Amino acid sequence: MNDVLALWERAGAAAPSARDDALLGDAAPASLSARNAALLALRSRLLGATQRLRAACPACGAALEFTIDCDALARALQPAADAGSVHELRCDGYRIAYRVPGIDDWRAAAASTDFAPVLMQRCIARCERDDGVPCAAASLPPSVTDALSSALEALEPGACVDFDLRCPECAAQWSAPMDCAAVLYGEVRARAEALLVEVDALARAYGWSEAQVLALSPTRRAAYLQLVGAA
Repeated sequence: MNDVLALWERAGAAAPSARDDALLGDAAPASLSARNAALLALRSRLLGATQRLRAACPACGAALEFTIDCDALARALQPAADAGSVHELRCDGYRIAYRVPGIDDWRAAAASTDFAPVLMQRCIARCERDDGVPCAAASLPPSVTDALSSALEALEPGACVDFDLRCPECAAQWSAPMDCAAVLYGEVRARAEALLVEVDALARAYGWSEAQVLALSPTRRAAYLQLVGAA
C-alpha cells in the first residue's frame, strides 16, 4: 500500500502529458508499445490483473462495462523483438529506411498541427526511389505511406490501445481508445484517497502512525475500521 501512496504522490505532481513517466519512473521505455505494456503490468501488480473498464456508446450514450486481463494484454502489446532496429520497406518504386517512433517522436507530433505527417517524417531515416534518387518523405504517394503505417503497426502493436465494442442497447459498434496512463492514475488516485481516509480514522481512534496503519493486513485494517464505525 505504501507503493500506491508513493506512486499517487509522484504522479499527481506531474503534468498529464508526463504522467506515464511519473508512473513508470526511470525504467520507462522509449517505445510507446512497451510503455503501455509496462503500465498494464504495473496495474496488475498494484491492483490486480482483472481491470473493469467503462465506455459510453457514441450513438445512444448507454454505459457499457467490460473487463480485461492486464497480464494477457500486456503480453500482447509487447513490441516485436527487432522493433528497435532500422527496417527497410520497398513499395511502388520506393525504398524507405525507417524506425519505430519513440516517446519523443510521439510528443513532438502531438505538439504539431499535423500529427500523422510529422510522426511519419520523424520515423523515416532514408527515402529514395528504386533508381537511387533521394526523395522527400512528404512527397511519398499514399500507397507507400499506407504500407509504412502498416509496417510500423506490426512492429508496435500496442502503440495505440483500443477495444472493439458493441452496444447492448442499440447494437452500434465502435472502437474505444484507452489511455493506459490516465486510467491507471485514476485508479491509483482513488485507492490512495481511500487509504488516507482509513489512516485518518485509525490514527484518530488509536493514535497509530501512518506506517503502523498501513502495516496492517487489509483484513485486519477492515476489522478495526468496523470497530471504530468508519467502514
